[in-house]
Amino acid sequence: MKLVLIFFAISLLASCASDGVILPNMVPSAEKTFEVNEQGTVEILGQDMITEPTHWLYVECDHWSGCYMRCQGKINSCKKVATDSGLEVDYIYSRAGSEK
Repeated sequence: MKLVLIFFAISLLASCASDGVILPNMVPSAEKTFEVNEQGTVEILGQDMITEPTHWLYVECDHWSGCYMRCQGKINSCKKVATDSGLEVDYIYSRAGSEK
C-alpha cells in the first residue's frame, strides 16, 4: 500500500511540475508598458520593482491545472496587461490576499 501511495505522490508532483505559465502578448499599436524578466515575471514599466508586490493572475486556459501570469507592479496595471493581451482573468492571488 505504501508503494502505491509513493507512486501516486510522485506522479502527482511530476504532473504539477509543468505549470501553465502564460506570457502576455504585446499589442502592436500600443505603447510598451511591461517587460518580461528572465524568470518569466511581467514587470510593469515605470513602477518600483523593489516595493511593488508580485501577483499571480489565474487566467482562462485549456491546461488541466489552470494557467497563471505572474506580474510585479500595481494590481490594476497587471490586470490591464492581461486584458489587453486577450487573457480572461479568473482571479488574482497576492500576498495582500486574493480577489476575483
